[in-house]
Amino acid sequence: MDCAHGHAGCKQELRPPPCPHCGGPRWWDGAHTCKWLAFLTGSGGLEWVEGQVRRRARCFNPECDHRSSTLYEDQAYPHRRFSPAVAIAAVTELLWRGGQALAEVAKHWNCSTWTLVRWLEWIGGIIEFALLLKVCLACDPSGIPPPAYRVRQEPVPPGPAWMSRMALVESLILMFELLARLLRDQGVALEEGPGLGAFLRYQLDRFRLVSWLTKPSPRLLFDWLWPGG
Repeated sequence: MDCAHGHAGCKQELRPPPCPHCGGPRWWDGAHTCKWLAFLTGSGGLEWVEGQVRRRARCFNPECDHRSSTLYEDQAYPHRRFSPAVAIAAVTELLWRGGQALAEVAKHWNCSTWTLVRWLEWIGGIIEFALLLKVCLACDPSGIPPPAYRVRQEPVPPGPAWMSRMALVESLILMFELLARLLRDQGVALEEGPGLGAFLRYQLDRFRLVSWLTKPSPRLLFDWLWPGG
């Protein structure tokens, strides 16, 4: 830990970093060991990590709305068992293979079919397509996305309700790829990898916003992209 005041080895050096929500000092508040966590490897495969320790920290500020929270260290994105990168990769495979391959894709990623459908719904509800299109046009007014990036106007096939959202989810993933390319061209420091994952990481680093796979999450912020934002 960096010591904001004092010399090396001082008490402040041993504390957690300041609270990301209010900037106040924090102290350690226990830890827990995760039995198994799933991550995406550099080659696009699934990797299970056993026994990762996650420490917690408590904010000194009694008025802070986030008194105790888990620290996701080593640039880890907050998640429970499956990382968002795994979810995005699994949904992308499902879109490529088609809804009839739901069971096979779920088996490939070692998750249940219910979990895979939940990930599909998570991406489908992360932002409205019209707003994402507006954001891309604001980044590059001359770079209107090609038709393949628009929501397909196709008849909804018979089957479960989630299958009717596959075209929308595919369009969102492609639009996030376009947005990531536009932002990188403008010098915005996005991590490598899929556009959606890179944008979520940027939202975490800049605004401390987390998009959870398992519970309601705050809306993504785009005001900084507008003039004066």
